[in-house]
Amino acid sequence: MLARLSCCVALLLLAGCAAAVPGYTPPPFKEKGKHAQAMQSGEVTDGRYEMAEQEKLMDCKRTAGSMSIIISRLRHRSSEVGSSDLAIAANKAGSPYMRHSTKGLDRDVEYTRDRARLEAYNRHLASKGCQTVDIEAELARPPDPPGKKY
Repeated sequence: MLARLSCCVALLLLAGCAAAVPGYTPPPFKEKGKHAQAMQSGEVTDGRYEMAEQEKLMDCKRTAGSMSIIISRLRHRSSEVGSSDLAIAANKAGSPYMRHSTKGLDRDVEYTRDRARLEAYNRHLASKGCQTVDIEAELARPPDPPGKKY
C-alpha cells in the first residue's frame, strides 16, 4: 500500500513539473527599490564604530529609526536567554571548516558593538544638525510591554 502511495505522489510531482510552460521566464523588475539590498555595516576599531559609506548617506529620520531599533534590542537584553558555553565552543570549532560566521555568539561583544554604533549614529545626527538621542536615558527606560500597539 505504501509503495503504491509513494508511486502516486511521485507521478503527481512529475505531472506538476510537466505542466509548467517550457521556456517561460518571468519579466525582470523594471526598477529596484532603494531598500532591496541589505545595508552594509561598519566596523569597530579600538572601541570606536566606523560607519560604512551607506550608513553615512542615511537621512536623520532613518538614522534615528535605526537607533530606536538598537535601543529596543538592548533594553530587552536582560530577558534574553544566552547561548551556553558548550554551544559557542561547538559553533566556533566548526567555523574554519564550514565557513560560517561566529558573529553574534558572544553577547558582551555584540553589546559593546551596539553601544559604539549608537554613539557613532549620534555623532552623525549631530554633524547633520539633527536632534540627537539621549542614549543613557533611553536605555534606562523599562522595556515596552509585549503586545503594545504602535
